[in-house]
Amino acid sequence: MSMLNGGVMLGIAIAFGAGAPAAFAQDSSKANPPVRNVTKTLLGSEAQKECFPLNNQQRLNYRFRSDGPLDFKLSHQEGAEVIDIRRARTAEESGTFTPSKSADHCLVWTNSGGKAVTLHYEFERHRK
Repeated sequence: MSMLNGGVMLGIAIAFGAGAPAAFAQDSSKANPPVRNVTKTLLGSEAQKECFPLNNQQRLNYRFRSDGPLDFKLSHQEGAEVIDIRRARTAEESGTFTPSKSADHCLVWTNSGGKAVTLHYEFERHRK
């Protein structure tokens, strides 16, 4: 094999090798979507809503903190709204939730006070 062919072969091997981790990362991201991390200021009587599909083969890890009290709920629709978790006037919460059935679920934070509140939250879905 000539030096030119060897260099071409090496180039092809590097190209395929470099592409493999990206392809693997794409496949794993389908199984576990990336962590969603958000900071939002909620004015008085304002809400922040984050909705996403969650199936009964997944679990949801969530965490939030704020510089003032907020009302928090995790819910989904079954004709009418079904509230899975509810916390009143809390500034911090974390937990894991596993749905009993597949549905679109929503995390909702509501500032029922008159002053602005800064909210930091993150969540991640995982396979069971």
